[in-house]
Amino acid sequence: MTQTQSLLYLLSMFIPLFTGIAMLIVWNFDRSQKFVRDFAFSTLATALFTLGFLTYLQNVPPVRFGAMLLTVCCATLNLGFLISSMNRLAQFKLSQKQIIGGSAVIFLVLMFPPSPGALLVKSSFALIIQVVLGAFSTARLWRKKSVERYLGPLVILLGLSQLIVILGVLKYIHIQALEAALIRVVIGFIFLFSALHRSKREIKKAFDQFKLMTEQSPQGVLVLNDQTVLYSNVAAQKIYGCTSTAELNQVSQNEPSSPIDSSEFHYYYQKLQEQKMDTAVWGEKHKRADGKVLSLTFTAWLIEWEHQLAAQILITDETDLINSAMALSYQETHDELTGLANRRMLIQQLHRYCYMDEHHATCILTILNINRFKLFNQGQGHVIGDQVLLELSRKLSAAVGVETEVMRIGGDEFGLINISVFDIEKLNAKLIELCKQPLQIEGRHYFISLAIGQAMYPVNARNADGLLRAANAAMHQAKKIPGTSIVMADAKFEESLSRAMEQEQELKNAIIKREITLFYQPKVDALTHQLMGFEALARWIRPGKGNVNPAEFIAVAEKTALINDLGSMLLDEACSQIATWYHQFGDCVPVAVNVSPIQLLDPNFSELIRDVIAKFNIPPRLLTLEITESAAINDLDQTQQQISQLQHMGIHVAMDDFGTGYSSLSMLRRLRVQTLKIDRALIDPLPSQEATAIVVSICQLAKALNMHVVAEGVETTDQSEAARKAGCHELQGYLFAKPLRYNEAEAWLAHRFDALIDQP
Repeated sequence: MTQTQSLLYLLSMFIPLFTGIAMLIVWNFDRSQKFVRDFAFSTLATALFTLGFLTYLQNVPPVRFGAMLLTVCCATLNLGFLISSMNRLAQFKLSQKQIIGGSAVIFLVLMFPPSPGALLVKSSFALIIQVVLGAFSTARLWRKKSVERYLGPLVILLGLSQLIVILGVLKYIHIQALEAALIRVVIGFIFLFSALHRSKREIKKAFDQFKLMTEQSPQGVLVLNDQTVLYSNVAAQKIYGCTSTAELNQVSQNEPSSPIDSSEFHYYYQKLQEQKMDTAVWGEKHKRADGKVLSLTFTAWLIEWEHQLAAQILITDETDLINSAMALSYQETHDELTGLANRRMLIQQLHRYCYMDEHHATCILTILNINRFKLFNQGQGHVIGDQVLLELSRKLSAAVGVETEVMRIGGDEFGLINISVFDIEKLNAKLIELCKQPLQIEGRHYFISLAIGQAMYPVNARNADGLLRAANAAMHQAKKIPGTSIVMADAKFEESLSRAMEQEQELKNAIIKREITLFYQPKVDALTHQLMGFEALARWIRPGKGNVNPAEFIAVAEKTALINDLGSMLLDEACSQIATWYHQFGDCVPVAVNVSPIQLLDPNFSELIRDVIAKFNIPPRLLTLEITESAAINDLDQTQQQISQLQHMGIHVAMDDFGTGYSSLSMLRRLRVQTLKIDRALIDPLPSQEATAIVVSICQLAKALNMHVVAEGVETTDQSEAARKAGCHELQGYLFAKPLRYNEAEAWLAHRFDALIDQP
């Protein structure tokens, strides 16, 4: 072999080698272009084939057979991957099994035993395969206007290069090898061009899909850097009163409420750049040019946009949701007729003011009842009666001034709340004078008299409920006196305070002796009435004295340091019972345990829950924790953190007594509990039209926030059906079962799992 021949052989080996490696590098950037990969493997196989052929020509007996086997394997891989690459590009619809089967046939033919005519047979076979493949490829690709149309003829030309071997001109075989290598380089360039063109087309398609998706999105989408809005969809432009991205940039230079000039955006953009957070979420108010104020929530993350770092921002207009929540909240806490705050608001305010005891606050509660108002309604009609209530509410508000909160807490009852330093005698004088003046309604004068009861915190009571009871009892005492009269709460209410101290001592002993235990009230599916879970309710059955009202001893526990001990004891008992049922039945339904506001204030509360779960080795999904709105109000940030940690452990959290708190709706979206339990006070009036409307509104809000809804206090079939139609998922109440002892609850569980086994 001459030096020139050796050089040409080396070129015919290294050219395919480098070409194949280059194509693999390109394919690695876009692995969807598999035809590039397959042709790269075919080209690399050609390079190895040349190496094997050169070794075979050395005619060294120990390696001759191995060199022959290498050339056969490489030739097979060359043709197999060549067929696969053209199959992908020209879309012959050959399956992978068919290509592998064909490659096996090629290998058997090429392994034809050496003989004087074997080389002719093998070369002719390879020529036929490549010519046929090229012909079919030409037929499939020739109509294309791109350079891909030339792949077929080039594959035919690659096959025809075998004619040198077939015609027996072996002395030029090194030229044939180089020619084939150069043809492969050309084919490789066409493949690379095709891959680049297809990648560009896919990128454009993806961008068009992104643009279509964002343009049709009801949420605003912005892409912006620290100085410029780079992209905005129609929804974002509408929010800022613009019609294009360019106009939005002009607005950003002139209005402080624009997205770029937002201090919150710059703050979070910097945090994202510093990689201190992956996603930033914040809310802002935006006033549009038409004067409407929008409540917007922004969610931002970093992206690469046109070779530069930018922030993509998703803008959610929650104005309607917040307005609906505010309207619902107002509806729940205000009287429809007079517009005054209602009884629910009065109770909330009393709790709020009475918990301000550490600031030495004084709270005066005045309850006013219209004497003989029922007879007035019967004599004058309800229309006049309503107008009397409206006029009285107006005069009360005007007489007592802004320092007094006026509320309508019943049909013919009003409540007044004053806090801190206040001249009660001055208030009473105003009320007496008001009753002396007639109410002018439709040209007629109506005189009324009021029965007025008053109580002062902390003189007459030590908590909100006691204050309300004291004032209410004083009002009933005043009703016994003819005309307008005012009665202050009697000193005998102090007996209730000493009773509370006695209960505290009794409660300590009850916790030590474990007299307080859990009863389990079933929660059932609203449609099928199948058991879905239990609520664990604390019951204190005192030896020799019977049941103690849970509201009484839990209130005592919350005002002392006993609530944590009591809560831990009940939590242990609940988890122990869950473990027993879980091992007995192989599964269990979730059991809900109530959590006190004071327990949530404990920073180690989540760790306590984690330890109890581990102690009894129960799945976290079987434990639900119910918190009240007052728990969330105490420390919203800590409550949110506690809920997040609990949910991260797999424990569900429910908002108990929903609908009784003035701030529950404003907290709801932030807390993200999984379940809402509608308070029995909202279920009890069902199926009245007004009550149904409120429950439907709550269920719709819960559905929008992807929350489960449980109706509490269901006692009649009508309430059950109304709650189900309103959208409640589960029902709980005496209609289905009273709170049960553990063995009675166990029977419910057994029935549930037996029913599941019996199902076909």
